[in-house]
Amino acid sequence: MTHSNEAKANNTDTNTSPMPQNILTTIQGFIEDLRKDPQGTVKNLQTTAQGIFNESGLLKNEGQGLAGEQAPSFIQNGYLFAGKMRRKAGLAPDSNQPVTFNLLGTPSVLVRGAEGVRYFYDTTKVKRAGAMPAFISGPLFGKGAVHGLDGQEHLDRKNMMVNLAYDDARVEQFKHLVAEETETMLSKWGEQEGNVYDDAAIAYGRAAFRWAGIPVSDEEMEERAAQCSRLLDTFGSPLTNIVAWRERRSLDMWYEQIIAKVRSGEMTVGEDSVVAHLAASDLEDRTAGIELQNLTRPTIAVSRFAAFAAAALVENQEWIERIRHASNGQLIDVPEAIAFAQEIRRTKPFVPMLPATAIVDGEVSGCPIKKGQRVLIDILNTNTGPDWDRPGTFDPSRFLNVDGESIETFVPQGGGNVRTGHRCPGEKIAVTALSVVVAALCRPDVRISDDQEDTTFSWTRMLTRPTTGVRVSR
Repeated sequence: MTHSNEAKANNTDTNTSPMPQNILTTIQGFIEDLRKDPQGTVKNLQTTAQGIFNESGLLKNEGQGLAGEQAPSFIQNGYLFAGKMRRKAGLAPDSNQPVTFNLLGTPSVLVRGAEGVRYFYDTTKVKRAGAMPAFISGPLFGKGAVHGLDGQEHLDRKNMMVNLAYDDARVEQFKHLVAEETETMLSKWGEQEGNVYDDAAIAYGRAAFRWAGIPVSDEEMEERAAQCSRLLDTFGSPLTNIVAWRERRSLDMWYEQIIAKVRSGEMTVGEDSVVAHLAASDLEDRTAGIELQNLTRPTIAVSRFAAFAAAALVENQEWIERIRHASNGQLIDVPEAIAFAQEIRRTKPFVPMLPATAIVDGEVSGCPIKKGQRVLIDILNTNTGPDWDRPGTFDPSRFLNVDGESIETFVPQGGGNVRTGHRCPGEKIAVTALSVVVAALCRPDVRISDDQEDTTFSWTRMLTRPTTGVRVSR
């Protein structure tokens, strides 16, 4: 995969006042710029934010090494941040020794590797509640979602989510729906040039909404899928984050209304559907709607992996032949396509790191961790660190006939036990969705663009993805 030069180095509450016109105009301008040139707009806003921090002195990095506030470095470097922190600390590339520094005014420790994973996902040592800044957790997960819970409340909610998303029968149902929607996507590519990122988001969204049993029109499914995709494209930057909040607010209301309509009898759904089970829960309408969103929107986010997979296939042509031969035209349960999907998830994780807060004194690899200290798990460099054989080599065969969840240092969607820890219950669905599109991209009549701009991405952008979304045709 070709890295960019950067990598190489309106709905309002009724009890609130109307939004000032100048702010509203600014937001509308952001949205329009993002639709026309999302990559360029995000880059410009990141530069602006960095300048504000530098000039204000509020986040001034005083001293050498890791002294001072490191938030400006994180904003500037994105996925490269953890590696830069380790180099500044003088650590060897093959060392899993933790690094300490200040982030957003809080003493923090960055961990990675097997020992780091065991510590970070041990719920007797760390908690999630309040660890992630609200400007990130709000649009990404929603208030009251399972991601920010701890203790018995987390276990109860997590078990409900696992029963709905991790169950083999439900995953099997999703397989056929996503294959059907992918075939529709392929048909459209025969009529006009497609875009893997945009088109997979629609296919995944339609499959996810159908799987959940949400009875809405084709037009609304596609509109909401595109809205979910915009949210994910904008939440990672401090200034575009306002757009993500706008989309989140609209989506929250939509999902909440679905739950309310099912409960009132206004909307009829299948009695064993995901939406029916959530409507039958004791969660309030808003929280049940947020969890329904968290069971569908992340599937749409897999379109980011699909774009990376398309670009990786261009640069690993031998895998196109292997997958094509193994699939024999089928899209479901192709071992080589699944292995390719897992290698994409290993090398291009959704986020670079995740936070928690230590609830007791402890240590990782001899590094003391104090109660109240922020703990960060280095997702990217755990997935590609020294615990792996040839970690820097793109090799899907490492996942052939291997259960990815059994690998302790493979944490693209969390780690630990899926019921008791913070491993994502939708991981099987994510791998299924990605592997189906990988198999589709390997069909003989599919042409993936090999232009450099289609295989270029920036590690400093969050969330990163191939710049164009990767163009494709038949």
